[in-house]
Amino acid sequence: MPCPAPPTCRPSRSPCTKSPRHTTRWAPRESARPAAWARRRPPSTRSSTRWRRSASPVSTCRRRRTGSGGRSAMPGPEQGRSPRRLPMIEGLIQDWPRKVRHGRGSVARLPELMAEFGRARAFVVCGRTVASGPMLEKVQRALGGRLAGVYDGMTAHTPYARVMEAAAQFDACGADTVVSVGGGSAIDAGKGIALLRATGGDFAPYTIDFGARGMERAAMPDPGIAHIAVPTTAGSSSDVMPTAGLRDPEKRTKLLFWDRRMVPDATILDPEMAIYADPVLSALTGMTAMARCIESLYARTRQPVTTGLALHGARLLHRALPRAVKKPDDLDARADCQMACLMSGVAGINTMVCVVHALGHIFGGRHGLQHGIAHSILLAPAMRRLLPALGDGQIWVAEAMGTPTGGLSADDAGAAAADAMAEMVGALPIPQRLTDVGLTDGDLGPIAALAMDDYMMPHVPRPVTAGEVEDLLREVL
Repeated sequence: MPCPAPPTCRPSRSPCTKSPRHTTRWAPRESARPAAWARRRPPSTRSSTRWRRSASPVSTCRRRRTGSGGRSAMPGPEQGRSPRRLPMIEGLIQDWPRKVRHGRGSVARLPELMAEFGRARAFVVCGRTVASGPMLEKVQRALGGRLAGVYDGMTAHTPYARVMEAAAQFDACGADTVVSVGGGSAIDAGKGIALLRATGGDFAPYTIDFGARGMERAAMPDPGIAHIAVPTTAGSSSDVMPTAGLRDPEKRTKLLFWDRRMVPDATILDPEMAIYADPVLSALTGMTAMARCIESLYARTRQPVTTGLALHGARLLHRALPRAVKKPDDLDARADCQMACLMSGVAGINTMVCVVHALGHIFGGRHGLQHGIAHSILLAPAMRRLLPALGDGQIWVAEAMGTPTGGLSADDAGAAAADAMAEMVGALPIPQRLTDVGLTDGDLGPIAALAMDDYMMPHVPRPVTAGEVEDLLREVL
């Protein structure tokens, strides 16, 4: 059966006064937000009514209704009353992991899973980092005589040519199972092998070209092989999602795919496989999972089930990620990060994410930068602009970020959550500004324009222009 497209509205574009920028618009909604994004909030104005007035139409409406100067007269959670219920939004819940084996030493269960799927010969796909350390050795030891071959040449962003090489070796050794070991690039490589097997190499009908044809694409045929993912980082969630990205270095773009057949048949979350990630990699991949949690919360298509997953995922990451970075062999922290990453993936794929992830696609495809760089640098500023769409739900986000909310209005709680995110990112050993990774002011306009055609952009909680996206980028340049 073909995979239904995610719930989206077909966009129409109207020219902006600053060509070639354009605005992505959707069908009118009663609760549509004004198009103007909030100004950057000065660090010294945490309680500034003036900033709140410009930043949030929600808080303005509350002031007119209550006459409280920005503080709602309605009792908050700290007074024994829950926040107002967020409006129910029509959606679809359909994408879940197929099978998850988790716990210390669970990589040893590989043969058991293969037997369950009726498979006998495994082909391992990984990168050089995995191949040069004990991670590959553990997988080889677990597979024993079932190991048919290894491809250890996968690199960041899953270059199409490397996937072709791996697929050729897979066929040559007569394998019936691909075991992808590593981060999102390795796992997407496993999906790429399955796609090549299913389509014979003609990717065009199956790619997402949102700017040209929206989410229309052909359904992926059955590849006839099994795929077991063994993540060694806690960021991509590719092991539980039906999406994949393969980079075309010559065109400086990413080929994007979405099909249920791409979800691995099983994923193994073994914290003992995650302790080898260095602090920088751990931080960047962890922030990718955090960004997916947060963007699931303020997405236009948010829903109660995904909100619950995203909130707890953010809570786990806020507590565990700094510990995993500081002490890599903390197995409890690693396990919490892995489970939070899984939650972020299920939340993100069922409710969708938006601007921060759309920009991550462009950072990766155009500039070859790790997605986590975009996610970590842009997340707090994006929260300041988009969290007000949640209304009283901002209080839940602040609590997940470890911020006391007693006495705070909803918008103050959202601002405090963004402050807490910025503080968390500032303490991690990762780039803090776009200039730190070589981007210049001249890169910002093209990046913003390309992001507007990404299939994730329609899920912003209110209309956004390319100019506003460029302003967001310039704030963190």
